[in-house]
Amino acid sequence: MENQSILLVNPRYTERVYRVKKSPSGLRPPLGLAYLASSLEKEGFKIEILDANAEFLTPEETAERIINSSHKYIGFTVVTITMPIVNQISRLVKNARPEKFIMVGGPHATFMAEDTLKECPAIDLVVKGEGEITASELLKALQKNEDVSQIKGITFRKGNEIMSNPDRELIENIDELPFPARHLLPRHLYSQDYLTDLGFKNIQSDSVITARGCPNRCVFCSSAAYWKRVRARSPENVVAELEWLKKEYNIKYINFLDDTIILNGERMAKICSLMLEKKININWSCYARVTYITPELVALMKKAGCRFINFGVESGNQDILKRIQKNITLDEVRRAIKTVKKAGLKVMCDFMVGLPGDTRETVQQTIDFAKELSPNFAFFSITTPFPGTGLYEDLRREGLVEGGYIWQNMSLHERTNFHTPTLSNQDLQNLYARAHRQFYYRPAFIFQTIKWVLLHPYELRNFYFLTQLQISREMRNISDAFSKLKEIIFK
Repeated sequence: MENQSILLVNPRYTERVYRVKKSPSGLRPPLGLAYLASSLEKEGFKIEILDANAEFLTPEETAERIINSSHKYIGFTVVTITMPIVNQISRLVKNARPEKFIMVGGPHATFMAEDTLKECPAIDLVVKGEGEITASELLKALQKNEDVSQIKGITFRKGNEIMSNPDRELIENIDELPFPARHLLPRHLYSQDYLTDLGFKNIQSDSVITARGCPNRCVFCSSAAYWKRVRARSPENVVAELEWLKKEYNIKYINFLDDTIILNGERMAKICSLMLEKKININWSCYARVTYITPELVALMKKAGCRFINFGVESGNQDILKRIQKNITLDEVRRAIKTVKKAGLKVMCDFMVGLPGDTRETVQQTIDFAKELSPNFAFFSITTPFPGTGLYEDLRREGLVEGGYIWQNMSLHERTNFHTPTLSNQDLQNLYARAHRQFYYRPAFIFQTIKWVLLHPYELRNFYFLTQLQISREMRNISDAFSKLKEIIFK
């Protein structure tokens, strides 16, 4: 029945770093919702996806779309920084249409399931962790008005009580999952601006995830806790999806969104070899860990279409790296960056300000290390103790973080209410701005950029967008500088 159908919602992100303008840069499709949708479609459910982030909808506009829809069941994906918005939207929907059943899932809802229901009275139920099997069982029960108290993987209201059922067992073979339901997504709204290395526009791109989970236990990241353990798709299954994307959508660029795609060299080599064997002919980028990088593997990755690698470096201080359980060395970072650059691939490095043990001196070491490595781009963020991370748990035990909506005024960029024993929240914001200023104002970086522009003029527009994404509120004048540079070159 139409009124029994399901609307899955990706809420709008609030940070300016994600939303430079109404035509956002580097916007990615919500693959988690698309995986859930394809699994539910396979079970016969009628599904629609509302990507409010891609459509740039306000909370009021999102609520209006939901209120005016015929869907009875509404499911939101929630990360910590979108939780306040989902709460706001849910209240608006329930006030207008109390019969609608509102569910939330995703990392934040999973780690803060009971708190979510306590603090958000308009939300009816939380789906914890991996949602494909749980959502199917749940919706079948709801449509038949059956009791849900035996369904694993949910936290729900029972009268005035909040009940939490045991966790759902993991899906062992994720090759069995259908490919994400991309036909339900507004594909025309996903930006291509990040494709700086191709030198031409108007190409079709998409994102792919080849594994769930991460083998590492960095204290600032919740991935390992959310997915519990790594389950990788087979190389054959990954390449089959690439073949399908090429045939169905004429995809020419893929973003692999795994926490680290190189779980081991043998598997990565097999994926690359199959891409070459089947003549996939797709360019791609990925996130990788410096410890897995070898000249031989990078050469094979490049041959198979890799053009850009993103490394999580985090700090330029070895003691800090040890403290956050990153389990890499500065020399390993240097070798990996040198290897990738020598192969002719572009590099982005991620760094953090305000890690456990950070001082002004260690943050400056991180900035100096970023300048030494000189990647094509450096992405700095403010350390934020999101629920589900070891950092969050440590700080709660120490009494430095309280429960509740402590996160609604905290973010990875531009602002924070978080502070450390040695750095105030204003210190963190100032150091964040300093990092961008010192890295991007360097003559060497500017000359390198001009060289790229002369070789590939179209890259200037892409660089302009990336610069806007990465510069804090205090650094907006750099955007004006690059606007003037654009006018001069193209005049």
